[in-house]
Amino acid sequence: MESMTFIRVGPLLLALAATLAPAQTAPPRQPARKAAPARSDLGDPAQWPIREIRVSGHKHYTPQQIVAASGLKGDSTVSRQTFEAVRDRLLATGCIETITWKYQPVPDGGAYSVTLIITEPDQFLPWVIDRVPVDRDAFFARAKQEIPMFSETIPSTEALLNRGAALLEKMAAEKGVKEPMGAKVLLIQKDTIAIVFGPRTPPPNVAEVRFTGARAVDPRELVKSLSQVAIGMPYIEANFRMVLENQIKPMYETAGRLLVTFPQLDVTPAANGRGVLVTIHVDEGGNYVLEDIQVRGTNLSEQDLKDAGQFKTGQTVNYSEIGKGLNRITDELKANGYMKASYKAQRRVNEQKKTVILVVDYDPGPQYRFGKLEIKGLDIESEPVIRKLWAIKPGDPFRGGYPDMFLNTIRDRGIFDDLGETKAELKPDDKTLLVDVLLIFKGAPPKPKEKRPGW
Repeated sequence: MESMTFIRVGPLLLALAATLAPAQTAPPRQPARKAAPARSDLGDPAQWPIREIRVSGHKHYTPQQIVAASGLKGDSTVSRQTFEAVRDRLLATGCIETITWKYQPVPDGGAYSVTLIITEPDQFLPWVIDRVPVDRDAFFARAKQEIPMFSETIPSTEALLNRGAALLEKMAAEKGVKEPMGAKVLLIQKDTIAIVFGPRTPPPNVAEVRFTGARAVDPRELVKSLSQVAIGMPYIEANFRMVLENQIKPMYETAGRLLVTFPQLDVTPAANGRGVLVTIHVDEGGNYVLEDIQVRGTNLSEQDLKDAGQFKTGQTVNYSEIGKGLNRITDELKANGYMKASYKAQRRVNEQKKTVILVVDYDPGPQYRFGKLEIKGLDIESEPVIRKLWAIKPGDPFRGGYPDMFLNTIRDRGIFDDLGETKAELKPDDKTLLVDVLLIFKGAPPKPKEKRPGW
């Protein structure tokens, strides 16, 4: 027979004491199996034995973590005060929202099995350390020892954030930084909400940037590129590193330095006193050569791929030029009606040989065909001339980019005198895979000139 009670607040624990009082009769014995022990067999009603501890309701944490934080141990004797302490310890972690408890006799009698039923917070967030000379790994290792249930992601409860900030303040003081620390939930990088442990004072703005260790790329070009984005932004290291990844790393990849890293950022007051100077230490890594590039998934011939891509194997990797070649292949596919062509590229780096193999998988998507041509803004004499010059026939593969090229040619060839604004609007139908085109001519151009050679 199983009894149940709940541990939420002190008064409810009195119900547990009542269930174990001497006046309570023991559970009736059941035939065909060993009965639960009589009340007197369990010893003092205020002290009763447990043999095993289970956990339910957990999602983020393991049962081992929760039991360790609770302080309960199997094969021990517990009391009402024991579970009051369990409740207080688990709730004080800031990682548990509610606790209930149930118990039942173990099959061979003489003790009970206890189950802790918990609920956890709904949201767990990553955390970062900002503007403090404390290594993240060192902080994490110490936090796991000193803060119960601290992990890579944590709930943003006041109790847990205060403990983390207090530990950071202590570790910073050990390095000579005596400043109050706190924790805030902020949007960092592009779309990540995180807990930021750091000084309570607001972050200073970036006033100046410098690079040290840069040789493969002109440091002046690095400063110019980074300054356009970073100057004036509040200095939060995670956000600053995201800017480095977006602005500076592509410049190094273009120079064949694929494994460039920025191992250290030095932050000091700026000379003008209006922010901070950030000095970026650069580890450029080795120079890498493009060994091969494999383009898969297109219906283009090897020669077409070679002509469009113009990839230079055996030379230093230049992702800028490779990107241009892949865009030309994409344009070639769109010129054959594959309007939604896209690709994904993966690189295979051989660090010993300092070479790279690039594997590019294309997804051409469905092939669209030309539907009909509409013209707006021309008179009854001019419109037939334009229709006659239009080269794509209904049912032909739709040539992406052709409408704009057509209008540019009309202007360059001087078909109309004083031609005003023109625009091409595409009307693709994803069900029929047909593309209708509307050509818009603003104003009222005069009569077209005589057709010129070359059409």
